[in-house]
Amino acid sequence: MVFTDLLFLFCFLPISVLLYKIIKNIKVQNILLVVLSLLFYAWGNPVHVVLLILSILWNYFTALELKDQDDEKARKIILIVAIIVDLLLLGVYKYTGFVMNILHIQSNIKIALPVGLSFFTFSELSYLFDVYNGKSQPQKNLVLYTLYVSFFGKISMGPIVSYHDMENQLENRTVSKAQYASGVVLFSKGLIKKVLLADQLSYVYSVLTPNQSVLGVWLLAICYMLQIYFDFSGYSDMAIGLSRFFGFDFAPNFEHPYTAVSVQDFWRKWHISLSRWFRDYLYIPLGGNRVDQKTYIRNIFIVWFSTGLWHGANWTFIVWGLYYGCFLLLEKFFLKEKLDKLPRWISRIYTLFVVLIGWVFFMSPSLGSAFSVIGKMFGIGAKAFIDNQASFMLKSYLILFIFAILFSTKMYDNLQILIYNKFKIKAVYATWAVYIIMLIVCIAFIVGGTYRSFLYFAF
Repeated sequence: MVFTDLLFLFCFLPISVLLYKIIKNIKVQNILLVVLSLLFYAWGNPVHVVLLILSILWNYFTALELKDQDDEKARKIILIVAIIVDLLLLGVYKYTGFVMNILHIQSNIKIALPVGLSFFTFSELSYLFDVYNGKSQPQKNLVLYTLYVSFFGKISMGPIVSYHDMENQLENRTVSKAQYASGVVLFSKGLIKKVLLADQLSYVYSVLTPNQSVLGVWLLAICYMLQIYFDFSGYSDMAIGLSRFFGFDFAPNFEHPYTAVSVQDFWRKWHISLSRWFRDYLYIPLGGNRVDQKTYIRNIFIVWFSTGLWHGANWTFIVWGLYYGCFLLLEKFFLKEKLDKLPRWISRIYTLFVVLIGWVFFMSPSLGSAFSVIGKMFGIGAKAFIDNQASFMLKSYLILFIFAILFSTKMYDNLQILIYNKFKIKAVYATWAVYIIMLIVCIAFIVGGTYRSFLYFAF
């Protein structure tokens, strides 16, 4: 396990909560959170915190300049320059190697990607857009703006919280007992998703990766599909849960996406904060759907090309994004009425199949590898329908697959509501007892060295 994560789980978070509860003045609390956030960010690589601070200062003063400037043309130039600088910063760290490969430039230079760069860059861009469009006033208090960008509850892997959604909470928030309790439950649920499901699926995925049989590659793709959901939704639950310890209330980032009945529905439920960011700050400014058909198609491809590129510097991510753009267009112009008439279980199977193939592109190191896996899923290039390894992994981890599939649906939430309604206060005690037991199991797995880093740290 990464030592930074151990420090955070067993030392950093409890100390932060304790100090926060001791201090009653919200201005001092905010200063404390800024200091803790910068310390947390600096722990992995102290050099990168300098980059974060410079980025914060750049966007802080740019927003003030936007407010003070009366000439609309000048304001637009200031905004464009700010966007270019922010995207250049992101591009240098994230896409230099990709561009050099395209241009066939040989180099031994390796640039380490700062954790959370894509996430805090998009947060800062949302702030500039909100100020420019008059949705928010520029934040004159540097401490509050720094807290918005750097808060350790969201800087590493999101959710991407727009400034106007967090603005009021920066100065006015309290932590009720109910909010604190819900934060503990949500944080615990996220940790359970990560340690007991995502990490175990990750091991199965690593074993199955070289498999060449039809069943083996299907298991590989399904395993990754479940792993990335529990890994990222687990992190999101943990981030939103711990944020509640400090009075922040962020919207859910996942709403059971594998129960979706269309690709459009899937993207309403998966990584919601990113989907909303692209909708609010790219799709709508381009004209959204209030344009002619050709412009609408152009807008969809621009948004989904950008979505794919945001995820990583590889053609597989770009193709993954454009792949979804194509299916969204298909649903818009051809499939929507047909999907509405179909039984919901058929619509879900269609959606799951489209998403599963999409994850093959996402997980693959190259397009050739992705198409090879897809081909083997349908028998093209496969060495057998089933082999000993695939058979053994299916039998050995069948219960894990069953639990993962069931818990990716609304089953758990519906069951919890049913139990609460029937047993009331007894159900609350039982739930806490279950979470305590599961947390002890999680800690045992962590100490045992089965913990794996979050997948989205790479993005």
